[in-house]
Amino acid sequence: MPDPSNNSFIPKRGPVTRSTRGTFSRRVYVFTLISYVFLFATLLAVGGMYFYTQHLKNQLDAEIVAFNKETNSFSKENMQKVLTFNSRLKQASSRLDKSISVTSIFKALEAATINTVEIEDLTLARVADEKYILTASINTDSFDSTIFQRGEYNRNQTIDQVTISGLQKTVVSEGNDPKQSIVSFTAVLDIPVSSVPYRPVPQTSSSIIIQNPDIQSIESASTEGNTGAAAVVNDETL
Repeated sequence: MPDPSNNSFIPKRGPVTRSTRGTFSRRVYVFTLISYVFLFATLLAVGGMYFYTQHLKNQLDAEIVAFNKETNSFSKENMQKVLTFNSRLKQASSRLDKSISVTSIFKALEAATINTVEIEDLTLARVADEKYILTASINTDSFDSTIFQRGEYNRNQTIDQVTISGLQKTVVSEGNDPKQSIVSFTAVLDIPVSSVPYRPVPQTSSSIIIQNPDIQSIESASTEGNTGAAAVVNDETL
C-alpha cells in the first residue's frame, strides 16, 4: 500500500544549513575599524606636521629679526676694522707660506760643491715669491773640475738651473814654487722657493732632575771658607 505522506501537497524541505551572514558582517566590522585607525593616524600626522612647520617658521622669523637687529647695531667702522684685520691675516699667512729655509740653501750648496772648488764670494737675492738667485765666484784647479762642478749643480734636486760665466785661467807663481794654474768662473744658481720651504721643528720639553745636594760637602766648604776669612783677618790685624 502506498505511503500517504507521498501524496501530501506540502513540499518537502531539504536539510537545514547554517547561515554565514553573521561571520561576513563581523569581517566587515574589523576592516572598517582598521580603516578608521589609519584615518585617525593620518589626520594626527598631518596635524603634527602642520604645527611643527608653524613652530619652525616662528623660530626662523625670530632668528631673522635677531640677525637684522645685530646687523643694524654693528657699525661700519667696526666692520672696516674687521675687514682690515682679515686682510692682514691673509697677508701674514701668504708670507708664512712663502717663507724659506736659508739653512737648506747652504746645505744644498755644500752638498753639491766638490773638494777642488773654493768659493771666494757669495750673494743671495730673492726674485718676488718665485725663486732665489745665488751668485758665487768660484776658483778651481782645472777646466775638468769646472765641468764636473757644473754637473754636480745640475744633478742637485734643490737647484733648478745653473749658468756658468766669466770662465778664465790664470797662472800664478809664488817664490820658488812652480807655476800653478787657477781657473775662475761665476756660477749663477736658480733655487725655487718651493724647493726650500721653511718647516718649523717642534720643540720637545726637557725635564730637569734636581738631586739632593751633598750637605756634608757644603758644610765642609763653608767651614774652609770661614777659616780662610779668619786667617785673612788675622794677617790684616798683624
